[in-house]
Amino acid sequence: MLEATSVVTTTRFEQGLRYADFLAQAKVNRDKFDQFYKDPALTEDDLAFFKRAAGLPNGPARILALAEDWCGDVYRELPTVVRIAEATGAELRVFRRDENPDIMDEYLSNNGKSRAIPVFVFYTRDHRYITHFLERSAGAHRELAAAIEEISTKLGLPPGTTYATVPDAVRPAFVQGLIAKITPRFPAWRQEAIREIRALLSTALHIPNYA
Repeated sequence: MLEATSVVTTTRFEQGLRYADFLAQAKVNRDKFDQFYKDPALTEDDLAFFKRAAGLPNGPARILALAEDWCGDVYRELPTVVRIAEATGAELRVFRRDENPDIMDEYLSNNGKSRAIPVFVFYTRDHRYITHFLERSAGAHRELAAAIEEISTKLGLPPGTTYATVPDAVRPAFVQGLIAKITPRFPAWRQEAIREIRALLSTALHIPNYA
């Protein structure tokens, strides 16, 4: 990500929603955002690391989040980043993915085919790009793929079925089975996401990954 080519200027960043305003506009899942905010999954060591990183001259002082309230990955991970911002004094702005396709298109996944969210972009105080985290942890990706394969097999769906290609006739059963399978893994996935964000910042800032 080259700052010179990004559509996210300082002015554009400041046009993003504050978290409270994002929640005020949310049509669904406000209870889940609240649930995960109250249980942020951050350890004291995590908080100490993020505070130390933010204290550097080139440390993260601004965080951009691309999000939508209907997305499970968003309501699971965004509250943690809100807590990080609060603990470090970083300025957080939330942009709705569907209203900001030009920003989203800078962070496409799946070889440029997917507009996966959440995206968390970290900037310095003078708005220089540091690093970004996309969607979910690597472990969560693997476990989700395995869960989809397992549920698909039980329902007699063809190999390679994805959430987007599930036939409407079995979609309710598919969704119910998938939610039951992955929800117990959310605490571990949240901790993995925190570890990955720490690793990204550690690498980008050339600092040890400990408090």
